[in-house]
Amino acid sequence: MKTRVLLTACVSGLVCVQVLAATLAAAPDPSAKVPALPTACFASQDHWSDTINAAIDSVQQDHYRQNDVNSAIEQNFVQAQEANPMAMAQAMQQQMMSDPQNAQKYMQRMMQQGQQTQTEIPAQQAKEKQLDDESKAVMQRYRAALAQVMGPANARWAALKKKRGYGPEVNWPGETGEPGWVYAEWGEILRDRENAYLANCAQWWTASGSPIRAYLKRYKDYLVLERTPYYKRIVDESALEKYRLLKIPTAGYRTTTDYDAAELYMKRASAMFGERRAHPRCSAEGHCDALD
Repeated sequence: MKTRVLLTACVSGLVCVQVLAATLAAAPDPSAKVPALPTACFASQDHWSDTINAAIDSVQQDHYRQNDVNSAIEQNFVQAQEANPMAMAQAMQQQMMSDPQNAQKYMQRMMQQGQQTQTEIPAQQAKEKQLDDESKAVMQRYRAALAQVMGPANARWAALKKKRGYGPEVNWPGETGEPGWVYAEWGEILRDRENAYLANCAQWWTASGSPIRAYLKRYKDYLVLERTPYYKRIVDESALEKYRLLKIPTAGYRTTTDYDAAELYMKRASAMFGERRAHPRCSAEGHCDALD
């Protein structure tokens, strides 16, 4: 990657940061690259999987570039500390002498943050697990609803299998050797299945208030309104404060937690909408195919 080559090519830490920051154009908010959820019942009708995969890759590339910029700034901080192991203590002492009130507030914030993270991190992990479990529960409900609407068609197929003496492993009639009425019945079963899928689709995939869409909205709200501000506070605020104390230039520094949020949301949406059928099984002319 170009930015990683630059990391090894830079001579001084400050120059390195400036060069890296210059290579990173003013990237838009990662959420701007998140595509809208699809509205078709079949994946082949919108090719959304290609769109979402391209968006994930684009956001990840921006994320990698920003990681390089932030890492270079952190490396400058580490080098400053290694050059003077007492640098942070001296900076704090100078801060106490020049602005004792704010210095005291900073020290209190650091102590409070250390105490809070002991309870906040487990709480965040519990919330994320809860949302993970909820996504699985939503998809289980979807599969159960689909199985229910498919019930009559599947019962019709079970009756046909029994009548023709098919074994349990048989998924459709043979291509030859069956009476014409068997293929006619099989065609009706496939049409029943298609109609059942479409009826279920309206409730789960296309409707604005469907359980899947409602869950994804809750998940996005959590990522944007809770997770992102939390990690900005415990990661970015403390990092920028320590850079300021040692007068480390921070040009180009940017939080990356919003990249995380965009990627997590898109990956979850991709997995959930990946359960749509690939394409219709019945054509406009009435021909039905058992294979997806």
